[in-house]
Amino acid sequence: MTKKIHSPRLPTIHCGLVATLLLIGLPFSASADTLTVTVNNIKKAGEIHVAVYDNAEAFEADRGEKGGAAPGITEGTIEMVEPGSVTYVYELPPGTYAIGIFHDVNLNNKMDNNFFGVPREQYGFSNNARAFLGPPAFEAAAFELNGATTQTIDL
Repeated sequence: MTKKIHSPRLPTIHCGLVATLLLIGLPFSASADTLTVTVNNIKKAGEIHVAVYDNAEAFEADRGEKGGAAPGITEGTIEMVEPGSVTYVYELPPGTYAIGIFHDVNLNNKMDNNFFGVPREQYGFSNNARAFLGPPAFEAAAFELNGATTQTIDL
């Protein structure tokens, strides 16, 4: 039979070591940068869909057929808004991103288009890139997140 030795100092040393390691590791794990997104010119009450993309293929393929999470969207917001402006703050790793927004006034979880495919609801992109027969190229809407970055998007 093995006798276990209980030392009251062992847990104290162990906890102190863990706390020290956590403090040392904090600067390395805090590698997120702040992205502030302001959306202006909201004309009616409705649901705003903000998507932050880290993938050119996903950004250029998204036509607003369905709101919500999807591959290539790293962050986003869906919430009810009133006319005016709203601001969102996201913490993301440094990198290249693009933002796509649509304002779902009739709450059907998609961007509505007319017979010719022209959007009937407000939309916008980072860098205020303009769309023509679909979303703009990723390069037109792309920006570098390296430190605190602000994007102001006019719908």
